[in-house]
Amino acid sequence: MPLEIRKLNPLFGAELRGADIAAGLDDATLAAIRAAFEEYSVLVLPDQELDDERQIDFSRRCFGELETHHAHAGNRDTHDMIARISNVDRDGNIMRADDSRMQFRLGNRLWHADSSFKKVPSLASLLHAREVVPEHGETEFASMRAAYAALPEERRAMLEGRTVIHYHRNSRRHLNFEVTSDDEAKRLPPVEHALVRSNPVNGRKALFIGSHAATIPGMPEVEARLLLEDLLAFATRPQFVYSHQWRRGDLLIYDNRCVLHRARPYAWTAHRRIMHRTTVAGDGPTVAAAAE
Repeated sequence: MPLEIRKLNPLFGAELRGADIAAGLDDATLAAIRAAFEEYSVLVLPDQELDDERQIDFSRRCFGELETHHAHAGNRDTHDMIARISNVDRDGNIMRADDSRMQFRLGNRLWHADSSFKKVPSLASLLHAREVVPEHGETEFASMRAAYAALPEERRAMLEGRTVIHYHRNSRRHLNFEVTSDDEAKRLPPVEHALVRSNPVNGRKALFIGSHAATIPGMPEVEARLLLEDLLAFATRPQFVYSHQWRRGDLLIYDNRCVLHRARPYAWTAHRRIMHRTTVAGDGPTVAAAAE
């Protein structure tokens, strides 16, 4: 059966029905999902019953090799291809609000792209809802393609060819606390990326910004930070945003090259929530200098 595609927003995002990942997908269906990903940037595949093995297998077959998730302040006991984003510890207990892992995850409420702080940023993330809360806890997505296209022509011309420094520690500094260890800081130093990226399949351009974006080389520090704040405020206007209300079994696939996302709050000390994420590795630095 062909996939049924329903648009979620006039500008981006689509719900796909007709693909049962657990039952197995043929190459034609995988190709159709990948084509929809390039076109819509955010995909929702509802009612997917997945374990980690099936999620990893589908992520690889449809999109490519995966990043390895290192243990860090927000996920101290994980070092594999699944990021467990949850308020539940390994013993099944809801974490306290002052747990350092929960404090670390406050940064997820800032607009960001997964792994933009890496020398080779990620292609995509696949986030699967294993347990959901009864209300709130939405994830919002903002299309950096739609925002770029809506910028005045003179602003687009000014941004072309510029780069931006992304830094893992920068996002938490927005919240006035430091949870990144010195070892993590050494492993994830500041990296330089193109400020405007083009999709290699369809050529559509997108801003590459977010909470990890710290400054713009060649511009005075204050001027660069103000420009990044202005771009982020513009790019996250309501017309560029889709808000997803989670249902158990939802698999969301989003393009980290051209979409920012953020988590919305929920009663995290009252209700269990478990999400498992695979992250697909990118295929190269975004600027020539980074390849040297």
